[in-house]
Amino acid sequence: MGKKLLLDKAHVEGIRYYDVYRREGGYRSVEKALKMAPADIVEEVKKSGLRGRGGAGFPTGLKWSFIAKPEGVPRHLVCNADESEPGTFKDRYLMEFIPHILIEGMIVSSFALGSNVSYIYIRGEYAWIVDILEQAIAEAKQNGFLGKNILGTGFDCEIYVHRGAGAYICGEETALIESLEGKRGNPRIKPPFPAVKGAWERPTVVNNVETIAAVVPIINDGGDEYAKIGIGKSTGTKLMSACGNINKPGVYEIDMTISVEEFIYSDEYCGGIPKGRKLKACIPGGSSVPILPANLLLTTAKGEKD
Repeated sequence: MGKKLLLDKAHVEGIRYYDVYRREGGYRSVEKALKMAPADIVEEVKKSGLRGRGGAGFPTGLKWSFIAKPEGVPRHLVCNADESEPGTFKDRYLMEFIPHILIEGMIVSSFALGSNVSYIYIRGEYAWIVDILEQAIAEAKQNGFLGKNILGTGFDCEIYVHRGAGAYICGEETALIESLEGKRGNPRIKPPFPAVKGAWERPTVVNNVETIAAVVPIINDGGDEYAKIGIGKSTGTKLMSACGNINKPGVYEIDMTISVEEFIYSDEYCGGIPKGRKLKACIPGGSSVPILPANLLLTTAKGEKD
């Protein structure tokens, strides 16, 4: 059984709500982070080896370190929840069933980046999840984890949920920023990069839902512990959306030491192909990823039939 950092409490009854999430250890990373220097939080994320979970795989701590810090100019954190690749639903799962882990990660990340106003830009079709997130934000605020003077530390933070209008291109960070500002979602020419001039021409960091949620176990356990999971530069765990002609479609949390073959056939994950049929190919990512045939995926015979 692989180690779970994000989904370990997913099946606890009522985990969507603050009281249960808090009882299960939620918001410990906020309490810990607010006693640290923002630069030390960034350093922990660097040590963890965490890479962007939205597809680009850019080192998160390095991205955070690029944010400009001009005197008197606000900075922003924007969560990219515009999950619009066909067949992907791992961010939706996280927001729908464990929304507080995203809110917790947003608070810690906002503190590290100096963002007092942060945003969750969510795919317009996820209308019901907007209500779930806004309830989680309200619960966090009622319990002193958002708003003015969080936990008496002097740090102020507000989080707002912004619905997109169904444009696939808004998954690209500069198009997302344009849409957030109320404009048509067209990509911007770079440079300047968002870390220098992003939302409303202010320094901005855009990170994926899963990336921000992963900050929680990194701060709780330390960047070095997180880096021990996985292989090479692919540290930590990864959420996988699995769908199509498999026995157990769903969202699974894995580390990068397992093969595609193990993921497809293991009873812990997808459980193989229905009726013992032969795997012919799979799409290992979004719609822009090439279809991989079975001979590039499988290393052993499975006794399948055509």
